[in-house]
Amino acid sequence: MTVFETERLQVRELQQSDFQALYSMFNDPLVMRYYPSTRDERATQEWLDRMLASYVQSGYALWALDRKADGAFVGQCGLLKQDVDGSQELEIGYLLCSAHWHHGYATEAARACKTYAFENLGRPYVISLVRPVNTPSRAVAERNGMSVWKKTMFRGYETLVYRVDAKSEDTQR
Repeated sequence: MTVFETERLQVRELQQSDFQALYSMFNDPLVMRYYPSTRDERATQEWLDRMLASYVQSGYALWALDRKADGAFVGQCGLLKQDVDGSQELEIGYLLCSAHWHHGYATEAARACKTYAFENLGRPYVISLVRPVNTPSRAVAERNGMSVWKKTMFRGYETLVYRVDAKSEDTQR
Protein backbone atom coordinates (compact mmCIF):
# COMPACT_ATOMS: atom_id res chain seq x y z
CA MET A 1 0.00 0.00 0.00
CA THR A 2 1.36 3.41 -0.99
CA VAL A 3 1.61 5.75 1.99
CA PHE A 4 2.73 8.83 0.01
CA GLU A 5 4.98 9.87 -2.83
CA THR A 6 7.81 12.34 -3.14
CA GLU A 7 9.21 13.80 -6.32
CA ARG A 8 11.26 10.67 -7.08
CA LEU A 9 10.08 8.03 -4.62
CA GLN A 10 7.04 5.92 -3.91
CA VAL A 11 6.84 5.34 -0.16
CA ARG A 12 4.87 2.22 0.68
CA GLU A 13 4.36 -0.35 3.39
CA LEU A 14 6.89 -3.14 3.39
CA GLN A 15 5.59 -6.56 2.37
CA GLN A 16 6.82 -10.10 2.81
CA SER A 17 7.93 -9.97 -0.83
CA ASP A 18 10.55 -7.36 0.20
CA PHE A 19 12.40 -9.94 2.29
CA GLN A 20 15.21 -10.58 -0.20
CA ALA A 21 15.86 -6.89 -0.85
CA LEU A 22 15.96 -6.23 2.90
CA TYR A 23 18.18 -9.23 3.55
CA SER A 24 20.62 -8.04 0.89
CA MET A 25 20.67 -4.54 2.37
CA PHE A 26 21.10 -5.83 5.93
CA ASN A 27 24.03 -7.98 4.80
CA ASP A 28 25.97 -5.19 3.12
CA PRO A 29 28.86 -4.33 5.46
CA LEU A 30 28.88 -0.75 4.15
CA VAL A 31 25.20 -0.24 4.97
CA MET A 32 25.52 -1.84 8.41
CA ARG A 33 28.85 -0.33 9.47
CA TYR A 34 27.24 1.78 12.21
CA TYR A 35 25.20 -1.15 13.56
CA PRO A 36 26.47 -3.92 15.84
CA SER A 37 26.38 -6.45 12.98
CA THR A 38 24.74 -7.50 9.76
CA ARG A 39 21.46 -9.46 10.00
CA ASP A 40 20.99 -13.09 9.11
CA GLU A 41 17.78 -14.46 7.57
CA ARG A 42 16.11 -15.02 10.93
CA ALA A 43 16.91 -11.52 12.22
CA THR A 44 15.75 -10.01 8.92
CA GLN A 45 12.43 -11.86 9.15
CA GLU A 46 11.95 -10.86 12.79
CA TRP A 47 12.63 -7.25 11.86
CA LEU A 48 10.18 -7.40 8.94
CA ASP A 49 7.55 -8.98 11.20
CA ARG A 50 7.97 -6.07 13.68
CA MET A 51 7.44 -3.53 10.90
CA LEU A 52 4.31 -5.32 9.63
CA ALA A 53 2.91 -5.51 13.17
CA SER A 54 3.62 -1.82 13.71
CA TYR A 55 1.56 -0.89 10.64
CA VAL A 56 -1.41 -2.65 12.24
CA GLN A 57 -0.78 -1.27 15.73
CA SER A 58 0.35 2.30 14.97
CA GLY A 59 -0.35 2.88 11.30
CA TYR A 60 3.33 3.54 10.64
CA ALA A 61 6.82 2.07 10.88
CA LEU A 62 9.70 2.08 8.44
CA TRP A 63 8.41 2.06 4.87
CA ALA A 64 9.88 0.81 1.61
CA LEU A 65 11.31 3.37 -0.78
CA ASP A 66 10.89 2.55 -4.47
CA ARG A 67 12.33 4.77 -7.16
CA LYS A 68 9.46 5.94 -9.36
CA ALA A 69 11.54 5.93 -12.53
CA ASP A 70 12.10 2.17 -12.55
CA GLY A 71 10.57 0.66 -9.38
CA ALA A 72 13.98 -0.14 -7.88
CA PHE A 73 14.01 -0.79 -4.13
CA VAL A 74 16.12 2.07 -2.74
CA GLY A 75 15.87 1.29 0.97
CA GLN A 76 13.65 2.23 3.88
CA CYS A 77 12.62 5.33 5.76
CA GLY A 78 9.85 5.98 8.19
CA LEU A 79 8.71 6.55 11.74
CA LEU A 80 9.53 4.45 14.78
CA LYS A 81 8.56 4.71 18.42
CA GLN A 82 11.74 4.74 20.49
CA ASP A 83 12.33 4.76 24.24
CA VAL A 84 14.85 7.54 24.81
CA ASP A 85 15.82 8.24 28.42
CA GLY A 86 12.49 6.84 29.63
CA SER A 87 10.32 8.86 27.21
CA GLN A 88 8.52 7.57 24.14
CA GLU A 89 9.79 9.56 21.17
CA LEU A 90 8.94 9.42 17.46
CA GLU A 91 12.03 8.88 15.37
CA ILE A 92 12.58 9.38 11.66
CA GLY A 93 14.81 6.48 10.69
CA TYR A 94 16.41 5.75 7.34
CA LEU A 95 18.66 3.12 5.81
CA LEU A 96 19.38 2.90 2.10
CA CYS A 97 21.01 0.33 -0.13
CA SER A 98 24.59 1.45 -0.78
CA ALA A 99 24.00 1.46 -4.55
CA HIS A 100 21.56 4.34 -3.99
CA TRP A 101 23.72 6.55 -1.77
CA HIS A 102 24.67 10.10 -2.78
CA HIS A 103 21.52 10.79 -4.79
CA GLY A 104 19.58 12.68 -2.10
CA TYR A 105 17.02 9.92 -1.58
CA ALA A 106 17.52 9.71 2.20
CA THR A 107 17.00 13.45 2.64
CA GLU A 108 14.00 13.48 0.30
CA ALA A 109 12.34 10.62 2.17
CA ALA A 110 13.23 11.94 5.65
CA ARG A 111 11.74 15.36 4.85
CA ALA A 112 8.53 13.72 3.65
CA CYS A 113 8.37 11.61 6.83
CA LYS A 114 8.78 14.76 8.92
CA THR A 115 5.89 16.39 7.07
CA TYR A 116 3.81 13.22 7.54
CA ALA A 117 4.49 13.21 11.30
CA PHE A 118 3.53 16.86 11.68
CA GLU A 119 0.56 17.00 9.33
CA ASN A 120 -0.95 13.50 9.61
CA LEU A 121 -0.02 12.54 13.17
CA GLY A 122 -0.03 16.00 14.76
CA ARG A 123 3.31 15.44 16.44
CA PRO A 124 4.87 18.54 18.05
CA TYR A 125 8.39 17.35 17.18
CA VAL A 126 10.31 14.40 15.80
CA ILE A 127 13.80 13.09 16.43
CA SER A 128 16.51 11.10 14.68
CA LEU A 129 19.00 8.98 16.63
CA VAL A 130 22.49 9.05 15.15
CA ARG A 131 25.84 7.85 16.42
CA PRO A 132 28.40 10.69 16.37
CA VAL A 133 30.69 8.79 13.98
CA ASN A 134 27.89 8.36 11.42
CA THR A 135 28.54 11.58 9.51
CA PRO A 136 26.34 10.66 6.50
CA SER A 137 23.26 10.18 8.72
CA ARG A 138 24.11 13.31 10.68
CA ALA A 139 24.13 15.23 7.40
CA VAL A 140 20.69 13.85 6.46
CA ALA A 141 19.29 14.90 9.85
CA GLU A 142 20.75 18.39 9.46
CA ARG A 143 19.40 18.75 5.91
CA ASN A 144 16.04 17.74 7.41
CA GLY A 145 16.13 20.86 9.58
CA MET A 146 17.21 19.03 12.72
CA SER A 147 19.83 20.01 15.26
CA VAL A 148 21.34 18.15 18.19
CA TRP A 149 18.93 18.31 21.11
CA LYS A 150 20.91 16.15 23.50
CA LYS A 151 23.28 13.21 23.83
CA THR A 152 22.29 9.89 25.33
CA MET A 153 23.26 6.26 25.54
CA PHE A 154 21.06 4.26 23.18
CA ARG A 155 21.41 0.51 22.84
CA GLY A 156 24.89 0.67 24.31
CA TYR A 157 26.24 3.48 22.12
CA GLU A 158 26.73 7.19 22.65
CA THR A 159 24.03 8.70 20.46
CA LEU A 160 23.11 12.17 19.32
CA VAL A 161 19.40 12.94 19.53
CA TYR A 162 18.55 15.27 16.66
CA ARG A 163 15.24 17.11 16.90
CA VAL A 164 13.03 19.44 14.89
CA ASP A 165 9.87 21.07 16.22
CA ALA A 166 6.73 21.52 14.15
CA LYS A 167 6.55 25.16 15.29
CA SER A 168 10.01 25.90 13.89
CA GLU A 169 8.89 24.35 10.59
CA ASP A 170 5.84 26.63 10.49
CA THR A 171 8.03 29.72 10.74
CA GLN A 172 10.19 28.53 7.84
CA ARG A 173 7.26 28.19 5.43
